[in-house]
Amino acid sequence: MPLDERGKIAAAQLAFYAPVAGLTLYLVFRYALRRDAGWLFLALFSLTRIAGGAVLLAAQLAAQADPNLFLAAYILDPAGLSLLLLSTLGFLGMAGQHTYSEIPRVTVIFRIFGLITLVGLGLTIAGGILGSPVSPNTGNAGWILRRAGACVYAAVYLLLILAFFGTFSYRWHLRSYRRNLLWGIGIALPFLGVRIAYGIMAAWSSPSIFGVPLSSDPVLSKMNPVTGDWIFYLVLGKLMEFLTVVMFMIASTIMAQRRH
Repeated sequence: MPLDERGKIAAAQLAFYAPVAGLTLYLVFRYALRRDAGWLFLALFSLTRIAGGAVLLAAQLAAQADPNLFLAAYILDPAGLSLLLLSTLGFLGMAGQHTYSEIPRVTVIFRIFGLITLVGLGLTIAGGILGSPVSPNTGNAGWILRRAGACVYAAVYLLLILAFFGTFSYRWHLRSYRRNLLWGIGIALPFLGVRIAYGIMAAWSSPSIFGVPLSSDPVLSKMNPVTGDWIFYLVLGKLMEFLTVVMFMIASTIMAQRRH
């Protein structure tokens, strides 16, 4: 069947994230993880978005609709957000090399933030499976878990905001290029915040991951990523992710470049 608007967005997603994945994987192997895990998680996020876009395209282009393909694409969408949060955490660690990142208390705090993010990932995946054709009799539990996962992501984002301002207090102890990276992270955080807010509204927009039925609230119903208004899906979802990734790439490569 022909591609709808979300299918076309998925095609654009493939085109955007393919070079990002290539560049971040190069940087990961180039520096052998010596600069914390920001690039690693950004590479994994890009690969997740490539996989999600490819699966959605395959589902829409198939001669016979396969609900399992749609399900996989719909689960990958919120699940991948955890990797963007983890990349934020990694870049905060990269900015603080040889300063606050060497403080044991900060290391423990960052690891706790990472574990909380993984909890959100697990809730999101489980919530996507429950109530789907894989487990059709547990729809209400799935909706509860998806909303819980969205709330965990929101909590992690708020913790990252606090961590950013905490690390920003060390800015005069940082080398100029690391301070530039920290500024870049600060510019990216509002875009990420909009994406997190959209994820919360999407989780409340329908009890089903397939977007049927929609919420009776007219605003929430438009925020569903599957059956809601595709413009909100594009702008508040995909575009905010694009801008966050672009800012992270600029901040970690160009802005954080050493100048002698």
